[in-house]
Amino acid sequence: MANKISYKRRKAITTSTSSETSVPASAKVIASNVDLLSEILLRLPPKSLIRFKSVSRNWLHLISDSHFASNHSRRNRNLSISGLFYHHSWPTNEQPNSVSLVGQSSLPTLAFIESPATIRIKSSCNGLLLCEIYRDVSQRKRVCYIVCNPTTQKFTPLLDHGGNPSPACLAFDPSQSPHYKVVLLHYIPSPQFAIYSSESKSWKRITVDALPVTYLNGVFWNGAIHWLTDNYLVRFDVGSDEQIQIPNPIAPKILSLAKTRYFGECDGHLLLIQMRLRSAMGFRILQMESDSFCWIVKCRVNLRPLISVFPDIDDTSKDYKFHVLCVVKEVNENEFGLVLATAGKIICYNLNCKALKVLRDDFSEVDFYGLYFKKYPYNCTYQFVESLSPV
Repeated sequence: MANKISYKRRKAITTSTSSETSVPASAKVIASNVDLLSEILLRLPPKSLIRFKSVSRNWLHLISDSHFASNHSRRNRNLSISGLFYHHSWPTNEQPNSVSLVGQSSLPTLAFIESPATIRIKSSCNGLLLCEIYRDVSQRKRVCYIVCNPTTQKFTPLLDHGGNPSPACLAFDPSQSPHYKVVLLHYIPSPQFAIYSSESKSWKRITVDALPVTYLNGVFWNGAIHWLTDNYLVRFDVGSDEQIQIPNPIAPKILSLAKTRYFGECDGHLLLIQMRLRSAMGFRILQMESDSFCWIVKCRVNLRPLISVFPDIDDTSKDYKFHVLCVVKEVNENEFGLVLATAGKIICYNLNCKALKVLRDDFSEVDFYGLYFKKYPYNCTYQFVESLSPV
């Protein structure tokens, strides 16, 4: 009996090995047909494609091709946010901190940008990051800009823009073009937009009567970069290089910049969150109409139920109880979530089902500029979206 059992095991092992070494005819057909293989690979997420580069030289060549990468980004335009980057206090030589929104242990770092100088993220847009680096040039500090893709670990230094450190914003829509633009605001000696095009690999300047004065980051949405000021929404169309000012409406009331808690883009919508009081637990989320450029009330939010889960929120101080880091699209259609920093944690709170998920439980207020975190209503975070887009 023992011999029979032993024989059957050896036979099973032999059969299994034979089937593993044989390659189905269908697989050979796919491997030999570049168009068919490309069509299959274009449907896969970027993270899988990065791993598949090691399958063979042919796959490495195909996936690394800039045309394939651009085509993948164009066809997968609705990729969700995988995480957020943010900085510690200034100045620092440390890498940006991060939090994953999809359960990953960590996000890619920017260590692939080999620079002894401090690297600061200035803007993020559809998978690409705009970073600035301060370097010593002729005994003077000069700022240099870099556009990078954390997913592919590739970066491109931009030509010297010939100006001082400036508010900067990245404009990139892979569904419309494989090229991106970088827009800087130069206030001195005269108000100018400095615009870099990855297509022409050059800068140009446009003189205007006035530039937006704001400490909020510019937001790329609907083909233009938007800056919110106390009295206007300034819109700069990156296609036509035209600037328009949209007066803030009487209703819904737009509060001052000091009351702004969030200004950003989510799932093709430009969103604004403002609060009158630091200790407020309820607020509106405003959404801008894409055709009329009018603000409408998207929804009203009440965060008081969070107090039962995080009692530390309900203190008697006049400091901010929470900070809105990002608005994200949830898995279910038409559902949104708020990524919040509160009570020593970073959480995601679903506005529809009122469910919450802890993303980081080791969050410290010093991660966001120390004491400014408690006193300052607006915090800069930068979206990480997996993408193969070339830089």
